[in-house]
Amino acid sequence: MNNLFVYGTLKKGFSRNTILKDSLFIGEVMTKPLFTLIDLTYYPGVLECGNTSIHGELYEVSDETLQYCDVIEGHPNFYKRIEIELNNNATAWCYVLDHAKYENPLVISSGKWD
Repeated sequence: MNNLFVYGTLKKGFSRNTILKDSLFIGEVMTKPLFTLIDLTYYPGVLECGNTSIHGELYEVSDETLQYCDVIEGHPNFYKRIEIELNNNATAWCYVLDHAKYENPLVISSGKWD
């Protein structure tokens, strides 16, 4: 099993959450303040740089679900899946973007995408 941190369309109440229907919802969590959350119009992205804690949800997912998430998130060509540290010192997989590809992005300073 794998811990997966989600912060956008995979969260409860959003379009892709059904992908996680067979996964264990652990709870709402935040990352360490090491990132930047940006608005990509229809979904958010996390840049692997910055000083913001990102709000999201933590799930325990199977290897198969994680592989399916890799496909829908475009890993490794669009999003890249990396292991991050959460505020509670747990670690989880998270999908991030290459910050070098995003000059002057629309930053969500609260760290929470609704």
